[in-house]
Amino acid sequence: MIARLQSVAVPVTSAFVTSGGPLAGVRVLEFAGWNGVLAGRLLADDSADVVRVVPPGGDFLASEPPFAHGRSLQEAWYNAGKRIVRLDPSTPDGERALARLIAGSDIVIDDWHPGSEPAAIAANPRLVRVSVTPFGHGAPHQWHVNDLVASALCGSASVTGTAATRPLPGWGNQTHNTVGMYAAICALAGLRFTRLTGKGTHIDLSAHEALVSCTEQVLMEWFFPGVWGPARTVAPRQGAIHWSGAYDVFPGADGRGAQVSVAMRLAESILPWLIEDGAAQDLADAGKYPNVVAMIRNLPYVMRVVGDWVATKDAWELFFAAQEKHLPWSAVVSVPEALASPQVTERSYITEVPHGDGEGMLQLPGRFYRIAGLPHDAALSREVAAGDVGWEARTGGAAAAGLSSTRPLEGIRVLDFTHVLAGPFGTRVLADLGADVIKVSTGSRSSGANSPSHAYFTSWNRNKRNITLDMSRPEGRAVARRLALQCDVIIENFSAGVLARWGLDRAGLQAENPRITVVSMGGMGQDGPWSRFVTFAPTIHALTGLTYLTNPADSHRIGYGFSLTDHLSGLIGALASLAGVEQAARTGQGIAVDLAQYEVGLGILGPTLMGALANGVTHKPVGARHPFGVYAPHGTYPATGEDEWVAIAVRGDGEWRALCAVMDARGLADDPRFATHEARLANQDALDAVIDAWTRTRDRYEVMNACQAAGIAAGAVQRAPDLPGNDANLAGRGFFTTTRSEPWGEHGIDAFPARFDGERPPRYEGVHGIGADTFEVLTELLGIDDEAFAALAAAGILA
Repeated sequence: MIARLQSVAVPVTSAFVTSGGPLAGVRVLEFAGWNGVLAGRLLADDSADVVRVVPPGGDFLASEPPFAHGRSLQEAWYNAGKRIVRLDPSTPDGERALARLIAGSDIVIDDWHPGSEPAAIAANPRLVRVSVTPFGHGAPHQWHVNDLVASALCGSASVTGTAATRPLPGWGNQTHNTVGMYAAICALAGLRFTRLTGKGTHIDLSAHEALVSCTEQVLMEWFFPGVWGPARTVAPRQGAIHWSGAYDVFPGADGRGAQVSVAMRLAESILPWLIEDGAAQDLADAGKYPNVVAMIRNLPYVMRVVGDWVATKDAWELFFAAQEKHLPWSAVVSVPEALASPQVTERSYITEVPHGDGEGMLQLPGRFYRIAGLPHDAALSREVAAGDVGWEARTGGAAAAGLSSTRPLEGIRVLDFTHVLAGPFGTRVLADLGADVIKVSTGSRSSGANSPSHAYFTSWNRNKRNITLDMSRPEGRAVARRLALQCDVIIENFSAGVLARWGLDRAGLQAENPRITVVSMGGMGQDGPWSRFVTFAPTIHALTGLTYLTNPADSHRIGYGFSLTDHLSGLIGALASLAGVEQAARTGQGIAVDLAQYEVGLGILGPTLMGALANGVTHKPVGARHPFGVYAPHGTYPATGEDEWVAIAVRGDGEWRALCAVMDARGLADDPRFATHEARLANQDALDAVIDAWTRTRDRYEVMNACQAAGIAAGAVQRAPDLPGNDANLAGRGFFTTTRSEPWGEHGIDAFPARFDGERPPRYEGVHGIGADTFEVLTELLGIDDEAFAALAAAGILA
């Protein structure tokens, strides 16, 4: 039996008893570069008082393009909702001011390496410290990285692009966004631990490990070799073709890409549609293809037939016609087209905020999720003096629970109605940190990727109990309701309105369980003209501009090689759950969360959206080059060996000269084509040809090591076998381990990407069978006796 820690009974300081959003009264001090800056923004969105400390010369973000009204849109986006303090801790006054801020903080987010932290950290015994570094404390190598190099090292670039293109990074700081979401989750997990125990905690988050955990099939196909055919153990780079082969982007008759999938409703909707249009070819031949299984066995041919048909259709019209048939199809759109969607307009996703220079307004995208009863807009940051922050020193509180810092969520119970990847990944994060996650399955939906016999299900559902309920029956819904009354969080990704019809939304539960938080992870959100649309990650990528932008310069139809927004929506779902837990601890009331995965996809492009709105720019794909021209060279370059590549990113003339020295080509430093950053940008084709010629005859790790020794960000484009086999940082911190699941036996897994007070979360229990825990859960939580359980089972309610 898993113990329940009743946080409502724990005495809290007055700081936790103020009005406002879920984190009202929580104080966060941020000393972070790219990897941690989104974490503070996310906590500020939930009403935490976030103070970002920057040097006297200002925030590095202020010099990062794009710009509007003389202001960096990167700075405007990532610092929204924060207060900014300029501070020089090397001076006596700065040191004292810093000590006062740390003494008054609940959470510190930093990127300090061991030994470089200020002494004042030790003086706050209740402090939650989240250290976000590229490879984690104690990693053998602290390499220089940027977004491109991080994408290469974690494996995501290895599956993005095609076999005929260079490996591609994603557009727009997506590695930093991923890590920032993890950091915010760690901060709230640590906050709960401190609130319950009266003790501080140090959380050591490795950005690299966090990124490796969010690469979908990269690890899945390595951990479960042969699951997609006996010859396939390493996920290939295959353009817009999904790892399953059942999704792709085809050109429509209008020249626009159409993202289509045959993963669902192939027999019920797609085949009759093809037949109606006279486009089914021999798929309509019942002798050749008597059923869906026969078609799936020849999936490449099925996709070719569908692609031929799509080529005769307008992609926009096809998108809406497919959604009427409940198919997760979409058109590939640019960022301005995404911003013009009626869903963006009707949900008031974009708001205008006063700009600090007094010369107008900036249009700012909304928050990553909506909380019922609270505004959805955000405000720009404002600068204050350190002495005006107004934080008094935090005082200690008596310990109230024997909770381990490595299981900070123990005692939280989550009822998990999610399926596929986004929701299950989010609840996996909660389960890894100690929450009791009860996954609700239904026999009729427990096949394919929703079954433990599929590697996909096994990858995202460890550490959870599994029960079966027939939710189509009132008796099944009645059992689910009784369970919900014993839970802290419900999380679901059904179509909009399903949970409300079952009476399991917050409005239907709060009278009996006021502490319940309900997180609804609909693709498009719970309202708006597109709320009924069916989406998977490829749908979201296409409709937000991610697919359009993640391409070589001459293409718009490749996009991400894995389900990025599924992973990130899962992280945001976990964060929203913990925000609700904090609200319940502070006020006795949970929250209702409307998390639109569409808005997560838009949000991770925040500065790009703002640039389009403020400057009228339609950003174009640039391949592996830097989207805003900050680095040159900046790309992936061929190395010796089949399909082996290395990423190199050079910023400024000093790094360029260092690279020329590494290449033993010092004369290039003064070549007028390359002598300045502006010249290198103007001659990137010639520049890439020079780098190509140098790397082509060298091992990718040799190039990486030589560049790193010279202070240049560089990294091998790693594939799945490289991560456990060649990556000393992952090995040195023990990131990979094993567990056992049926029917797989022992198999590899990735651990949670952070250490808590020096230790990993310890529990990695393999996936449970469908319904394996139904008896235990119903008897333990509901007190159902053997006779009543048998009656439910006999009536088919537990199926």
